[in-house]
Amino acid sequence: MGEDPHYLTPDGFSTGFEGYLNPSDTDYRAVLTSGMVVLDTNVLLNLYRFDDDARNDLLAVLERLQGNVWIPHQALEEFWRNREQTILSRSSIRRDALEALKKPIRALESAIDTWARNVGLSRDRLSDLLSLIHKTHESLNDAIEGPTTRDPLASARDTNLDPVLASLHPLLAGRVGTALPNEDFISALAEAKRRADAQIPPGYMDRDKPDNRGPGDYLVWEQTLREARRRSADVLLVTSDVKEDWWRRVRGVPVGPRVELVDELRARVGTRLFMLQPQQLLGIAGRLLDVEVQPGSASQIASTTAIVTPGRGSGEGGHVRLYLTSALEEALSPTVVVKASTGTGESVWDVSLVASDGSTALVWIYDPVKPFNDLATGSVLSTARSMVASIQGMSSRPRIACVVDLANLMNRMRMDEEPWARTDDDRLMTKVFETFQPHVDELGRVGFDAVQVIAGVDQAESEAAEAFQRIDQVVETVTLWFRPAAGQDAP
Repeated sequence: MGEDPHYLTPDGFSTGFEGYLNPSDTDYRAVLTSGMVVLDTNVLLNLYRFDDDARNDLLAVLERLQGNVWIPHQALEEFWRNREQTILSRSSIRRDALEALKKPIRALESAIDTWARNVGLSRDRLSDLLSLIHKTHESLNDAIEGPTTRDPLASARDTNLDPVLASLHPLLAGRVGTALPNEDFISALAEAKRRADAQIPPGYMDRDKPDNRGPGDYLVWEQTLREARRRSADVLLVTSDVKEDWWRRVRGVPVGPRVELVDELRARVGTRLFMLQPQQLLGIAGRLLDVEVQPGSASQIASTTAIVTPGRGSGEGGHVRLYLTSALEEALSPTVVVKASTGTGESVWDVSLVASDGSTALVWIYDPVKPFNDLATGSVLSTARSMVASIQGMSSRPRIACVVDLANLMNRMRMDEEPWARTDDDRLMTKVFETFQPHVDELGRVGFDAVQVIAGVDQAESEAAEAFQRIDQVVETVTLWFRPAAGQDAP
């Protein structure tokens, strides 16, 4: 039995529990070559956010799968509705990044100048140091601007000049579903509301979306079910959306489609459901179908979609947010509302909590993309100070906590040849924590009521277990803050 990866037959031990099984390479190869590869809206929109290599690699994989690719009508409608705004945000993000660089540069200049005057540094030496800061600023500007000052998607708002549309047109021609007939559409809206009220996946996480956009996910699902029944085909849904009404999660990490969705497709169509994020599709299709993929494309797609997709961070921070939010909701009384930031500018805090008596708490997940830069420039502390300052105008000061996720710092130290390459993992984790400890102390002095440091939830099993235990300590601390509001005895 141990030598046969397919011993779990439909008539055997796994019958009725297919939603818990992990697909094999054979399963993925079958659905990629003879099933339906369904693309969600975010897969298409994110093509405008990737760099050239990642975008071309994903398009190459989709071209290889061309005969099996299919787009629900609802997904394409959402693509066209959001396309221009996505292109505009690409430019605004670049401008915001360039503008954001000015503040730390000015702070560095001021700090060096103050230090130089107090230690009697010569003007020539001061000039050299300021010149070094200016050169660094120019290098960072050049990196953001790219090798040329012209963005390859600068003219993409014009549909005649949009290279993404030029690639998608032949790829998706004849592979888009039709809209639901009017009578069916009205019935589907009523069913979407019923399911959202009963928290039946998918779509209930979007029930409060404005402008009647709440039913969108359910419409995508219903149209997919109908097409799968017409073809009698297995379905591979590719999406960057990792909300809980699509994915079955273990400790906050998406591990497969919701069991209810697997069962619904099997009941209505008699076929199987698979789900992948775009970066996973890139790796699996590249490996199984011999599509050449650049080594960094998958990680670039993962990091980009993490930033723009609700509930995700630049690295493991999104998983931390998901787990932290779920754990807080479970631990606290229903009188405390727990809300995770969508990352769309509504809040600089990752998790906010408001009790019925008006008391509040806020949690910031510090998840650096370039940790050594953050430590060298002190930007983590300047950011922390600005976040503390952002709450000073509130009528009553909320309790604030910070979860420091050092997954990127640990990975960087592990990759560097000197001096960490010769350090065993246990010692490495200790060194990671020691490296950041002075900043933990400073966060407390800045004004944070609780600070907890983890080294990534996707590390080795023992390290991940320790990370979750540390997050649980944050949950326990925050729970103590709200005990009076929850009608419990104060600690």
